[in-house]
Amino acid sequence: MGLLKDFLRIDADRRAAHQALRREAHARRLQIEELGAEGKRKRDEIGMLEEALRRLAEDVARTEEQLLDLESRRDEHDREAHERKVEAVRSSLGHDRADGHRIAEDFRRLRSEFETERARLLAQADTGRMMDNFFQIEAFLKDTGTPIPDAARKALQKERQDLMARIGPLVAPPPVPDEVFKATLVYSVLEDGEPSAIVAVGLPDEAEPSGAHDLAALLFYGSYASVVEKIGPGVPKPRREEGVVVYEQAAGSRAADEAALDLFLAVEDGLKKAASAAGVPCELNGVFLEPEIASAVFPRGGDSRRF
Repeated sequence: MGLLKDFLRIDADRRAAHQALRREAHARRLQIEELGAEGKRKRDEIGMLEEALRRLAEDVARTEEQLLDLESRRDEHDREAHERKVEAVRSSLGHDRADGHRIAEDFRRLRSEFETERARLLAQADTGRMMDNFFQIEAFLKDTGTPIPDAARKALQKERQDLMARIGPLVAPPPVPDEVFKATLVYSVLEDGEPSAIVAVGLPDEAEPSGAHDLAALLFYGSYASVVEKIGPGVPKPRREEGVVVYEQAAGSRAADEAALDLFLAVEDGLKKAASAAGVPCELNGVFLEPEIASAVFPRGGDSRRF
């Protein structure tokens, strides 16, 4: 009986142990299944993250391409805008030169015809008498202290008109073109190397030989005389580039933009005074150029190019 009891007890313990092992194995299988499910979820999440990262990388690459394209287009636009500005400046100066040439030709023709007619009248015998009569009539008409009857005033005015028609070139100012001399003065700073001020205006070339009938020469030398007067005798002489007169002066100790403005004002004043002395109406327009545009249009040292 003792052995049977021991056997039954041991068998019961063995069965209990087997049951405990089965329960533990089942729990481990459940844990493994949970871990497997969790691993699958993690793998799915990782896959989703990898897919999101892939799409994000594609978006970043596409954005970078768009940025590069925008930068390229911006550079191209800036280059085209730069070229358009350069061409606009050259075109404006060339247009001013052509208009100035036409007005200068009209000025020369009118003055030449005027001088020819003046010489013809001076060669006539009765010219002196007619001039004396004209000035006497002028004195009578302008004398406010001596009253003149209306009939006498009308007669004097009629005789004055007749004399003016015959000896006009001797008593009237020289004729001038009907057109207004218009020009654009561009001024800026050349920053490559030593900063310098620069001013340019489209003027036609002087005639050969130049003289009192040469409007281009009057404007050219009038502007230069004003620059020498206002800035000093040490200012470099202007250079000509295809009909464009270019003043260039080292800024020295002054600010370059200040030197450019002073040079512009001097050239403008000289042109206005010269045009006024010639009796030609004048309109000038000042335009400041960006230094990079000025450097492209007016290379330092006057490199040859066509306007």
